[in-house]
Amino acid sequence: MRYNFIFCLLILFSCTKSNENDDVSVYKSKWDRQKISNYEFTLRVNCFCPQEVTGPHVIKVVADTIASVNDLVYDPSTMDYLMTIDELFVYVGTSLDRNPYQKSIVYNAIYGYPESVFFDFEKNMVDEEIGFQITDFVKN
Repeated sequence: MRYNFIFCLLILFSCTKSNENDDVSVYKSKWDRQKISNYEFTLRVNCFCPQEVTGPHVIKVVADTIASVNDLVYDPSTMDYLMTIDELFVYVGTSLDRNPYQKSIVYNAIYGYPESVFFDFEKNMVDEEIGFQITDFVKN
């Protein structure tokens, strides 16, 4: 019985927790291997923000740059909160570096991009949470 207990302890202590930044690197590599530079997707921003921010936004990316949003020419001066998938990976990595109070990231099994992202950065602060949800992804 004692040996079983020691064996279980050894197994428990030999396990290491996955680092979320490692997950970002793994899925970013998967995304990069796809070599997708022209695509479109629908983005919803989940925050305590006006609807023009939260969307949904149909984003068309050409040559890794946002070309249009909801069939209008992209204007970075008024739509700087919108991101390409590569920019979303950067956002996820820097947000994890901030050691958020709560976080949730779900990656697409086929392409590797973040399908669903949520961060609550402060335990005792209200309305600073932010999330992103990508749907309707299509390669062009």
